[in-house]
Amino acid sequence: MPPFIQKCFNLYYARLRISVELREHFKKREFFQSLGTTSITEAESKALIVVAGWKRQIAAARGSVGAIEKMAVEMRISHDPEDKPNPNTGMTGKDYVIDSISDSFDDEDKEIRFRNIAMGRKTPFVTFLDRFLEDWDVAEKTKDMASSFIRSLNNQFHSIETIRRPEVMQLVKADKRAVKTKAKNYGFARQYWSYLEDIGVVDGEVRNPFSELNFKAARKQKNTTVRQAFSQEEIESLHQAAVEKGDEQLADLIALGAYTGARIEELCAIKLEDITTQSGVQIITITDSKTDAGVRTVPVHPALKPLIKRLTKNSEDEYLFSNLASSKYGDRCNAIGKRFGRLKEKSGFGKVHVFHSIRKTVITILENAGISEGVTADIVGHEKKTMTYGLYSDGASDKKKLAAIKKLNFSLGNRD
Repeated sequence: MPPFIQKCFNLYYARLRISVELREHFKKREFFQSLGTTSITEAESKALIVVAGWKRQIAAARGSVGAIEKMAVEMRISHDPEDKPNPNTGMTGKDYVIDSISDSFDDEDKEIRFRNIAMGRKTPFVTFLDRFLEDWDVAEKTKDMASSFIRSLNNQFHSIETIRRPEVMQLVKADKRAVKTKAKNYGFARQYWSYLEDIGVVDGEVRNPFSELNFKAARKQKNTTVRQAFSQEEIESLHQAAVEKGDEQLADLIALGAYTGARIEELCAIKLEDITTQSGVQIITITDSKTDAGVRTVPVHPALKPLIKRLTKNSEDEYLFSNLASSKYGDRCNAIGKRFGRLKEKSGFGKVHVFHSIRKTVITILENAGISEGVTADIVGHEKKTMTYGLYSDGASDKKKLAAIKKLNFSLGNRD
């Protein structure tokens, strides 16, 4: 039997000894409570909850602010429909427990902090954030972005109880970020507030202060930076610069980008199993894309076949570009992307030229070669806007896409 369970007659009890230095604080030597059951299995389950609560009280008594807040949060969201107010005092059993715990603190600040949260008077906005993130079924990167923004709101609003829609609107108006960024950020706050409604912290009948916000676009400035395509000669020059620098992997990435028009994150995510042959055409299947249209097959340009053969043979893992360091979110293009950034800056290119500029170059060359927009969209993974091609067509065949890709002709040197 677990050490924190004791059987008296037919019932089981939870029991936890209090350390000597805290006995005076709690005015007793141990916590002792009936679990109201004769089943050892049920008793063990109930005891874990009861003992956890006692341990939080002990941590709070030792001065842990985190423990005080956790205990206050549990009191705040606890609800017993049978807990009716005393007709003489107007206090519920929950009120008495809050009073009892509050009186146990020897620090007035801790007592006030506990009462404010437990009674819903002044609750920090981020009090329930960790619980929300733990329950939220999204990618870790999304959680990190949401956490960062919601915590920034904690500096604007002193407590959940003081948040009102007019103040939120003023905050939105003063926010100079792009419309899409604001919509995303305040969307996180809206979801968090909905969670607070679900757990009973805020009134679900009152309008969510973060809902239906008006994100007006700021006037476009004349000097807005627009990314530009490289010329064909500039891509060839960058490839040569990577070769001369001894960064063979970066040179290979530039070459693959030039002959596919794929995004850098798509290229870095290509696995060996994604390179196959269908109907006599060697293809790369792009499966890791940020859009549905981005999931596609791209025929291998004849100039790429020796490169792909070498990369496949030399790969030390499951990827075509082997041994790329991943970020904490699983992105494999961060480090090599920075290497490209340093290379292009050293070659005299500024902010308007990035790796994505190679993609723009490919699209420009295909357009000038008379390739239809639909075929180009199928190659680079753009959505087709028309209903006929966008909704009903399965897309251009690999043979037709290969014929289009053969219009690309770069002098990148033969190192294979």
